[in-house]
Amino acid sequence: MSHIIHQVAFYLHVSVGCFALIVFWLPLFAKKGSKPHLRYGRWFANSMFIIAVSGVLLTTLALMDPIGVRTPERNLSFEAATRMAEGYREFSWFLLMLSVLVFNSTYHSIQVLRAKANRQLMRNWKHLSLIIGLFLLSIVTAIIGTLEGMLLLQVFAGLSLANSIGMAHYIYKAEIKQREWILAHMRGIVGSGIGAYTAFFAFGGRQLFAELLTGNLMVIPWILPAVIGVISMSAFKKKYIQQYRIA
Repeated sequence: MSHIIHQVAFYLHVSVGCFALIVFWLPLFAKKGSKPHLRYGRWFANSMFIIAVSGVLLTTLALMDPIGVRTPERNLSFEAATRMAEGYREFSWFLLMLSVLVFNSTYHSIQVLRAKANRQLMRNWKHLSLIIGLFLLSIVTAIIGTLEGMLLLQVFAGLSLANSIGMAHYIYKAEIKQREWILAHMRGIVGSGIGAYTAFFAFGGRQLFAELLTGNLMVIPWILPAVIGVISMSAFKKKYIQQYRIA
């Protein structure tokens, strides 16, 4: 039964993910505040929530029964099954963290937009528990990455940790600049987009470019979306600071 649930959640995850990859760009280039911008934004946000929740379900099932949901048809010895289960669980913690990161980034960006300058509206148990959860998952993933010598887990754990601290800082810092919520909203949406494209390039792209990206080059599909996202975010930030006179 767990294998069937895992397969259904997986196909939902992938199909909605493909839709989100396209929709991500529509609100970025639509006029801010216009009906198309709001409509495309809702499409993207709802897609990311589905992706994140299905990702949490997939990774939770993998943590509970890694062999059953991943390779139920294989007859493995106890030793082989134990080694494989450990590897699946280590990577599942990482993917669980990414799913929570995507959910948090999307949720935070929406709450920023609703609250605008009134950040008191964001200081509620639901919002804060999500941030704390991401913070704790980042620490767990960082520990696993350090113990196993997995640089990828360490890097993304650091990014997720910084993300959770950044969200908490925005909510509780003494003052924010005029219309700074625009930048905070943008960072959340772009962060979600980075998560979607990272998953696409890391899993789908890895199959497409398997012959080209060998050895240490295999890390490129994981890192490239984050690099492009950070550069794009910096460019949009400069544009919005001038356009909306964020001081």
